[in-house]
Amino acid sequence: MKALTQTNSGLLNLSLLLLRLTVGTILFVAGAGKVFGWFGGFGLEATIGYFSKSGISEFWAYVSSYTELIGGLLLIIGLLTRVAAFALFINMMVAVIVTGTKSFFAGGGAYPFTLMICSLVILLAGPMAYSIDALISRVKISMPGYNSRLVQQSVSIK
Repeated sequence: MKALTQTNSGLLNLSLLLLRLTVGTILFVAGAGKVFGWFGGFGLEATIGYFSKSGISEFWAYVSSYTELIGGLLLIIGLLTRVAAFALFINMMVAVIVTGTKSFFAGGGAYPFTLMICSLVILLAGPMAYSIDALISRVKISMPGYNSRLVQQSVSIK
């Protein structure tokens, strides 16, 4: 019964890793297609043309494309995870707004909405144990002369 009612921290760490890898891979592949034309994408010139037809400026087309590319990669490796998740959350929220609610489930906003919510979950949960962020945190705390009590106090204040 305990397995059905209590949270297993090891499985929670694994779950967030799987979510980060999935969302990161989807967005990295989408961004790489938009920027480099990889994975069947159209490349940056065609992407900018498509965005401009949708009323989005060239600047924001660059920002969106590179956010997916770099943010997706950062999620995969678990580096600057919350920053990347926040940027991807905003990017996907704009995608939901642009696609609108018209035919939401039939090729409309459901896809970017799902990625937006997944990015929000990653943002709220953080990178968890299986990430470069966690590795950096462990290295800092184990350094000689590093005052981990000061770090713990600053974390509890926030």
